[in-house]
Amino acid sequence: MGKRIKRNKIVSLVLTAFMMVSVFAVSIPQQAEAAGSLNLSFKNGKGKSTVTISDRECTGATNKIAYIKFKPKVTGYITVKMTNASSVRDAAGFMYLCNNKKKAISHKKEQYETNRSQSWFYTRTFGVRKNKIYYLAVESRGGGVKVTANIKAASKSNANTQGKAKNLNPGKKVNGVIIAGENKADWYKFNIKNKKMIRVSLSAKTNGAVAGQGDGDFSGIKYTVYKSDGKKLGDDYASPSTNSTWSEYFKRIYYNGYPTTQTTGLDTGTYYIKVERHKNTSSGFYTLSWKYINRLSSSY
Repeated sequence: MGKRIKRNKIVSLVLTAFMMVSVFAVSIPQQAEAAGSLNLSFKNGKGKSTVTISDRECTGATNKIAYIKFKPKVTGYITVKMTNASSVRDAAGFMYLCNNKKKAISHKKEQYETNRSQSWFYTRTFGVRKNKIYYLAVESRGGGVKVTANIKAASKSNANTQGKAKNLNPGKKVNGVIIAGENKADWYKFNIKNKKMIRVSLSAKTNGAVAGQGDGDFSGIKYTVYKSDGKKLGDDYASPSTNSTWSEYFKRIYYNGYPTTQTTGLDTGTYYIKVERHKNTSSGFYTLSWKYINRLSSSY
């Protein structure tokens, strides 16, 4: 019995040392699944499901990427949360969304860190389509990790051109989804009957926060306001918006819940809002609205 305990301790120490070194390794992980087949199983194709990758199964120990398969039964969005499941160290690595051929359709080098207090370091949201097969690719360099996924239904607008734009009344909020791997925008229109100040607001659950750290390679969801003649009204407002840093934006989205806003004065006429992916790695869920404001108003 004493020999068995001693042997298990030695194995554990060896595994610990190997994983500590592997965090800094430069070898490219193999394009193969971790031991066994990993699947997310959702009741009625939505709701919550969890998969745990152990220390012995993680990329740091096997040099293999774990591909977790799932097939949503609703069009909407999947929010993925990474939590530590390692007995050795705090789990860290990369997680991204792939299509049915395991080709990345989100940013491949968006890092997750489970020991951080800010949720954007370990939370991602992707837009998904009903009955399509997807994979979550997990490259866990820093130990075992628990992957918790939650699928929620959301309607995908068919107003994908300016001519099909949907009416959006002041004060009304509209929800939408940008599907991963699809270059389809959502269009809305609104009318100004008297020259007034307005505020347009966009909040989003998306991905790309940590991918942008250091190199500016953000993902996210953006909106642009157009005049009826097709000309842009000022700058694009994206997530992250052009006037905010990656950390400030995602703190608002995931922590404080504040939206990206644009305040401006408009002449009478019809205006259009285009909501789209910021890059081809972008997707997620959004809420859009606009309202009339007093010139000195500062509330969201």
